[in-house]
Amino acid sequence: MNDLVVKSVDLFGDSVMAAKDREGNIWAGINFFCRGLGMSKRQRDFQVEKVKSDKVLSRGCTLLRAGVFDPANEAYALRLDFIPIWLAKITITDKMQKENPGLAEKLLQYQLKAKDILADAFLPNGGAASMQVCNPSEIPLGELASYLKIMDRVAHRQNLSPHKIAEDFKNDMPILGVEESKITNAVKRKGVECLGGKESNAYNDRSVRGRLYSDLHNQLRRQFGVSTYKAIKRNQADTAVSIIQCYVPPLVLSETIDTLNAQQTLEV
Repeated sequence: MNDLVVKSVDLFGDSVMAAKDREGNIWAGINFFCRGLGMSKRQRDFQVEKVKSDKVLSRGCTLLRAGVFDPANEAYALRLDFIPIWLAKITITDKMQKENPGLAEKLLQYQLKAKDILADAFLPNGGAASMQVCNPSEIPLGELASYLKIMDRVAHRQNLSPHKIAEDFKNDMPILGVEESKITNAVKRKGVECLGGKESNAYNDRSVRGRLYSDLHNQLRRQFGVSTYKAIKRNQADTAVSIIQCYVPPLVLSETIDTLNAQQTLEV
């Protein structure tokens, strides 16, 4: 990452190194959080490995070059919106509690306030960022249930509405099941209509039919800026269907279809 704005942020008396990149993402050093919580080097190393191997957290983790947080060493950092998820996943063992009796209370403070404090250090009115959750497309489908449980726990601790967070998250997810079928069926129907029906010469010409459906899919991807229509969000499914229903083939393709179907009429 280049053009980073780096700061040492005071977090309940602990110094946590954090950086903001050119896209506005805020990254915080994992090791600095762990030191603040009083973890040993072995415990800190374990947490870094845990983040790197976690199917969700690894998507918000990056390795910063030496000189960013530490003059001589590289450092792993976690993106701001993944921090509450990571902290909520930390298990306080009996040994950790014995070695550091205040750990549980401090961890709770970190879970409640760390994200807002880091946001305030870099962003105007940064506390508003506490409502932000990571992009659902970054969560593997198999992890969604556990992710929502964690966000529910964090929401309760932050006095937010877990139902609103869950609903917003659900609507922001890529299309699944019913929505995908709705869009697929709309594409098929529109293609048949544009080609003049399943009995038409144009429909039965594989090359022309392929060009038509390819252009229809390209139109859909262009409208939503995605590489596949399956990445369209759930709350955009109805808009996608409307776009399909209003689709008109490009002139050159439309003329090809008309010419083929006119031949069919002459043969009759």
